[in-house]
Amino acid sequence: MTKKTDQQAPNIREIMADPKKAIAYFASIPAEAWEGIQLKTALAVFNKASVETEAYGEFLRSHNIDPLTIGTIEDFYKLPTIDKDNYVKRYGFGKINAVKAGENLYSFSLSSGTTDRPTLWPRYYAQEEGYVGIFDTFLTLYWAIDKKRTLAINAFNLGVYTSGVAVNIALRPLTQKYRMTLATTGSDLDNIVETVEQLSGHYDQTIIFSYPTFVRTVLDKLKKANVDLKKLNLKIFIAGEGNTVEWVQYVNKLVTGDPQNLTTIIDGYGTTDLGLLGVSSALTNLIRHLANKDKGIREELFGDTKIVPTLFQYVTNNYFIEQMNGELYFTSSSATPLVRYNLHDRGGVIKFREMEEILKKHGYDYKKLIKKAGLSEGIIWQQPFVYCFGRRDDTVIVGGGNVFPEQIAPALFNPGITDVHSFKLGLQVDEQQHQMMFIVLELKYGVKYGKRRLLNLEKKYHDIILDHLMKVNSDYAIAYKSDPIYCDPIIKIYEFGAGPFKEDSDRTKPKLVVK
Repeated sequence: MTKKTDQQAPNIREIMADPKKAIAYFASIPAEAWEGIQLKTALAVFNKASVETEAYGEFLRSHNIDPLTIGTIEDFYKLPTIDKDNYVKRYGFGKINAVKAGENLYSFSLSSGTTDRPTLWPRYYAQEEGYVGIFDTFLTLYWAIDKKRTLAINAFNLGVYTSGVAVNIALRPLTQKYRMTLATTGSDLDNIVETVEQLSGHYDQTIIFSYPTFVRTVLDKLKKANVDLKKLNLKIFIAGEGNTVEWVQYVNKLVTGDPQNLTTIIDGYGTTDLGLLGVSSALTNLIRHLANKDKGIREELFGDTKIVPTLFQYVTNNYFIEQMNGELYFTSSSATPLVRYNLHDRGGVIKFREMEEILKKHGYDYKKLIKKAGLSEGIIWQQPFVYCFGRRDDTVIVGGGNVFPEQIAPALFNPGITDVHSFKLGLQVDEQQHQMMFIVLELKYGVKYGKRRLLNLEKKYHDIILDHLMKVNSDYAIAYKSDPIYCDPIIKIYEFGAGPFKEDSDRTKPKLVVK
């Protein structure tokens, strides 16, 4: 009898055409089968890319690699890695994609640039049609959209950005299948509140799709409008930026009264270049809650850290994920075939059985805990886990937009600025779990100002930096226009070597981002 691990990878789209069958199917697949499928995915994507993608063929030749010599997963592990610099920017849009502008390019999305122009990525019908099955399956599993009248509010930014369009495409067919109404408000706060006030009372539940930062702003706006959040039977799908366990627990308590709720908030791990990489689950939410309170399990799972990263499970038919030097590498069968592609996301991969053993070692029976939460064991799928601390060390994500030090430096280091030596940026969270970007400035050696002058300078540099970011970073500009309160940079000035700059005294290269 053939083992499932030796079988051809099943057609996920066909399986997800019927969400109830898909839910039963996924719950029945053992961890070993998912891992076997993942290895086949890696080689299949490599073979496709080496034959069909002009850029990857050239890339292999530049490294003296004959594709015919790559026949095993051991061979695959010897392949050089790629990223935006050595592959995407080097070969360009026309060579890394099968579609061509002016010929068969259906549509496109833009991802934020770092020091130069945003990167253009094609959108494919096939990939976007696949999102319908994914959302149908997960929304049925977690929020019973097949049984409940549902108001779905797409509060992601709309336009040439991935999330808002992808969610719209995924949900629209479901409005014809279920008693679901789709509100395409985008990030217009007034429209969101108006929609909730006028329509939510006619539905059994309301789902908000957006970025974590913006979700907090939406909830505040609804409370200010005297909307009873708990009566909405609110569900939340987030993506586009990281979140903390404290954020999840705060929002859970706000909308359900139970900070430990495992199913009210679902998190998607997606990027413009690779699509939807993974989705959180009741199990990943449980593990994050445990890791937040138990240092032992947190450090064994995620290393020496005080922060619990975001945690997801992923379908191995579409992705092969590796962990090297603390960063994640993806081999993806998505729109643009990418082999061992480094997103520069900091994180790692954990096999299901490894996770199972670690939980058991620390005295946690996840099946009993899931059952105690009032959920069936069928909600547990044995897919591998991927965790992410965030984008590379010198990036801050606010409101779904990446902000890089390289985008701030030109505003400060020019002939018109004479008193700033260096800067750092980072995120801070207030008691209500609003996430805000701060930028600290270090004055040059010997420069000292009184309190009143410092306050004036903080206002001056706030305006300079904000004006510059709005011009050079389209993602941030959209986020700021949507949420000018919590996407507004907070500026604080320190004397040379003081405050957060003390740590740089013995460094040859200062840390530009405070994590």
